[in-house]
Amino acid sequence: MYLNLLSGFLGSGKTTAINHACKLLQKQGLRVGVITNDQGTELVDTQFMVGEGIDTKEVTGSCFCCNFESFSRNMNQLLEQHQVDLIFAESVGSCTDLVSTILNPLHRYYGEIRPSLSVFADAKLLPIALGHSRIFKDSVNYIYKRQLEEADLLIINKIDLLGSTELEVLQSLIQKEFPDKQVIYQNSLRHESILNWLHQAQNYEHYKERKSIFVDYDTYGAGEAALTWLDYSLELFSSDGRVGLAAALLIRMMNRMIRERHLPIGHLKFLIEDQGQRQKLSFTTMETEEPALQFPRSIDKLRMLINARVECRPKSLKNIIDKAIKRVTKQCNVKIDRLKTAVFIPGYPNPTHRIIT
Repeated sequence: MYLNLLSGFLGSGKTTAINHACKLLQKQGLRVGVITNDQGTELVDTQFMVGEGIDTKEVTGSCFCCNFESFSRNMNQLLEQHQVDLIFAESVGSCTDLVSTILNPLHRYYGEIRPSLSVFADAKLLPIALGHSRIFKDSVNYIYKRQLEEADLLIINKIDLLGSTELEVLQSLIQKEFPDKQVIYQNSLRHESILNWLHQAQNYEHYKERKSIFVDYDTYGAGEAALTWLDYSLELFSSDGRVGLAAALLIRMMNRMIRERHLPIGHLKFLIEDQGQRQKLSFTTMETEEPALQFPRSIDKLRMLINARVECRPKSLKNIIDKAIKRVTKQCNVKIDRLKTAVFIPGYPNPTHRIIT
């Protein structure tokens, strides 16, 4: 069985690539499974994948490395109950040291599984993170760089957002910084890019030569502690059919209020459900254009799940989101119920296994 483990910072496009890969492989008659992962418990990505008809398990409340038992249990369930041919496992975007904490334990305890590690990087964020100007704190940037360092395959994603000159400059930078890496320049919205990635990942031959990277866990922990996790599950009601308008306004307002305060966004994800239809929207610090929202002209109820990962204190992010909800409630004359809420900072990383090679 083949396992494609994905790493990479928040908002690098891992979920989009997995979703498109699963659809392509399903058309070929293959059975695929996905394991999602997050420090929170209400995951946009899990619900989105399930809605796409993909066999999906999740490891919540911790990263893969800090809950290897749950990771391996979900992997076995996909193999035994769903009899999948291939598994995509997407680690939370603030996690690193996966060679020592996941790949080496897999090799020791599940020798029949052949894994590869694809690390995704946003083509626009990468040169900033590697340069002298910073968007995120140094401790957060430390995690980002360690992720890149341990890649089997380094996937430079979202190249469709670059001009030809920008791409050439980026390619020169990558060659200088990672001369020995197997690099793929990818647009995950194109079938050809996804198929090329899958081919190279499944034919990766250097897994026996993997070496553990050095990770300063105090700096790693400080980087995670610099980020706030916010998960809100909302239900919107209106007697005059304006719920769709209210939802669109709420999303725009949250995005703008965070940016106005110059808070770096790891990712800001929304899953909207109305009349059996689902829409997923995502924003990052590098993506400022607001996508178009499509709702029926008149609906009186919908649900919205929000996953926000932002560099700030929990109180600051909670105040922004709550203020946006209050404003939209008043402006659109809608009722917004909070079904579930969680705002927190991830704990110190404490992996189940750490096998150094």
